[in-house]
Amino acid sequence: MKSVFKSCVSLAALGFASLSAPVMAADAASGDKPDDSQAIVVTASSAGKTAQNSSISVSQLSQEAITNFTPRSQAEVLRAIPGLNVQDTAGPGGNANIGVRGIPVSTGGSEYVGLQEDGLPVVLFGDMQFGNNDYWVRFDNNVDRVEAVRGGSASTFSSQAPGAVINYVSKTGTKEGGEIGLSTALNYREFRLDFDYGGKISDTVRYHLGGYVVDGNGPTHLPYTASKGYQIKGNITKDIADGKGYIRLNFKRLDDQEPTFTSMPALATLSGNTITGFSQLPGVDARQYASTGIYNRNFNVLAANGSLQNVQMQGIHPVSTALGGEFHYEFSSIFTLDEKIRWTDMSGTFSNQWTGEMATSSMLGQTIGSVNGTSDARVIGAVKYAAGPLAGQTYTGAFLSNSAQAYVNMKDVGSLASDLTLKSKFDVSGAKINIRAGWFHMRQNISMDWRINNVTQTLNSNGNPVPLNLYTAAGAQLTANGVTGYNNQWGGCCGGRSYDVSYTDDALYLEGEADIGRLNLSASYRRDMLQAEGVSYGTTQTGTITVTDALGSATLPTWNTSSVPADRLNYTKSYSSWSLGALYKLTDNTNVFVRASSGGRFNADRMLYGGNSFTADGKLTAGGDHLSVNTVTQQEVGVKHNGSIGGARYHVEATYYRAQVKESNYDFTAISRGQNPFTDTVYHSSGVELSGNVRYGDFAMNGYVVYTDSKDTKTNLTPMAMPKWTFLFSPSYDMGKAAIGVSVSGQSDFSIGTITAPGSVFANGYVKVRPMDNVEVGFNVNNLFNTLGYRANNGSLQARGAGGLTANQAIFDNSAMLGRTMTASVKYKF
Repeated sequence: MKSVFKSCVSLAALGFASLSAPVMAADAASGDKPDDSQAIVVTASSAGKTAQNSSISVSQLSQEAITNFTPRSQAEVLRAIPGLNVQDTAGPGGNANIGVRGIPVSTGGSEYVGLQEDGLPVVLFGDMQFGNNDYWVRFDNNVDRVEAVRGGSASTFSSQAPGAVINYVSKTGTKEGGEIGLSTALNYREFRLDFDYGGKISDTVRYHLGGYVVDGNGPTHLPYTASKGYQIKGNITKDIADGKGYIRLNFKRLDDQEPTFTSMPALATLSGNTITGFSQLPGVDARQYASTGIYNRNFNVLAANGSLQNVQMQGIHPVSTALGGEFHYEFSSIFTLDEKIRWTDMSGTFSNQWTGEMATSSMLGQTIGSVNGTSDARVIGAVKYAAGPLAGQTYTGAFLSNSAQAYVNMKDVGSLASDLTLKSKFDVSGAKINIRAGWFHMRQNISMDWRINNVTQTLNSNGNPVPLNLYTAAGAQLTANGVTGYNNQWGGCCGGRSYDVSYTDDALYLEGEADIGRLNLSASYRRDMLQAEGVSYGTTQTGTITVTDALGSATLPTWNTSSVPADRLNYTKSYSSWSLGALYKLTDNTNVFVRASSGGRFNADRMLYGGNSFTADGKLTAGGDHLSVNTVTQQEVGVKHNGSIGGARYHVEATYYRAQVKESNYDFTAISRGQNPFTDTVYHSSGVELSGNVRYGDFAMNGYVVYTDSKDTKTNLTPMAMPKWTFLFSPSYDMGKAAIGVSVSGQSDFSIGTITAPGSVFANGYVKVRPMDNVEVGFNVNNLFNTLGYRANNGSLQARGAGGLTANQAIFDNSAMLGRTMTASVKYKF
């Protein structure tokens, strides 16, 4: 793998030795042009500046460029952006860990990266537990482009996203026409319909409407319909007379159930503490492994009222209804007012069966959780199938799964967001001055109910894992349908949690910008003020419950939601952010820029249950105050250049950056692993982003190479899941009637604690044929060579040297890259 990686890096370096640009796409589209950098940036930036003339690192990915390779998840959309570290591809429903520029993801989610739709955050906090920001956004035909600002003004033009801001910018009917497309998977079952249309109703009114419907069982071949749902979005815009501005109303409805792939095990071969390669575990193929099937599609949870409740295994199922509007008005040539507002009602469920690999022989002789205060008679002596044609027979597999079965009710994660700005522009002694002042307001509800059991089941990839019951040597049944207890996962600390909290963030911000000849100077400041309120309830052991399954009855220990509040929230907290930048036009085609910034973000629901964060009346303790805000400081210097050589046009960028992160956080799951749940350290990172695109006739090439050196200053170790090298390059050839393209992306080795895991390289490809005007037939393949591997992630090693494995073998567990998936599509544009 190392040799493959070095070869690919060498090839990428040859292609980009003189190329680097912020305008990158994972996949080159026939319509992409190297002067995309001249498009106006609307994300975390003053209006009116192009990417080329902005003193920030910004990427703009066109809708067509992203669509070419049919990304299988939101994570694959974002992986097209240089500098982002997208760890997991946990499926189309989201649940990816998204980092940026060497800033690690210490607890999960997108702690320092914000996702937006049309300039407003999807959620206020990207790392909400069981509610990450990528749950709530979908890429479809409604998207005109995706813009990403890394560092710089992300600190001052957004809240809770000092690392990067990624904005899904919608079509608004400026172009008349639309598209309808049908796609179907070729080696699994999935059918999808995409549509959109926009245009003018009158000379001053335009609209856009679009969405998708999807149905299937997903690329892991689940034996039931696991992927089903839809999204519909629309907007209508009324232009104000004399070009003074516009009024826009918009709406969105998302109801999309998608499977999630959190555990996909493979056999790892080690040399000391270095994994030298991955291979298939007997009976398990990580590329299509699924931990759910017909035997656990429905399962029982212990509700807060003490009754058993049957629920469905739905993966990630967000339901969102949003209504909003925009108002843009130019009072004069000097003053302009902008207001964006959105009300969102969001809820849903997260349900998943994790995989915890262990040798079957290691299970025997263990003592299962106590019942009625005693565990003397609860020693495991036998393991048997609990369902299916082998029900009651002894399980002879070398390995089994013993892990969490979760059902989380996202009762309310709705929000109200508003961003009001007043801008002025004027000339002073030949200098063009822009002043922007604004007020951001967002109230974020987080109301959750957790029901998390522990379940034992077979470890296989035939699409139907079977629950395993545990018995004493004397034959007494200790589990029912594989369940060892209700709400008993993670040491019984967290299985029956319930909380209802809300956070209101008000931020005032100010920016000044001056163009003085070829020099552009900018400075901005932001003050975020957070009000937190609400209550959380902990988990307590409540006794036992006797459950009967097809083989008999078992008395199981239970934990449930306590009636005593674990935390009360009634506090306020503030922090300041700033950013300074300068850009100088060396020539008409070459700009250099420098930027320094510092931004913060609040720790929200991840502070709950920490034990020492809040006083009895809801105020922050000294420890809670220290934990409440993390800070990211960044410095960068870069060059941007457009040019042409021998008829080829290109756009290039190179950026050197440094980042310092003060990180304090709390991870409750660390307790069950015997680790300290508190993180309190400082991370330092530095690196180079080298990216670019070039076009010569019908040929185009896009790509990037990023080097990152990141250290935890407390341990002097590289943070988990942080490869030094990531790269992507994508050549394409479009001759009009037909087009072909490939995309190769990969990373170098990464660390998982003291273990080093190998990097991987993955290839995608597409072919498009246009047999007649407005008709396009396409074929797409992801993971072309069916590579078994993992993107950098917080994986773990299990069962090392057990269950027939040698001392240099273990089971590696995390989200693997899906195996080869192929789709065919037909589109009609009108």
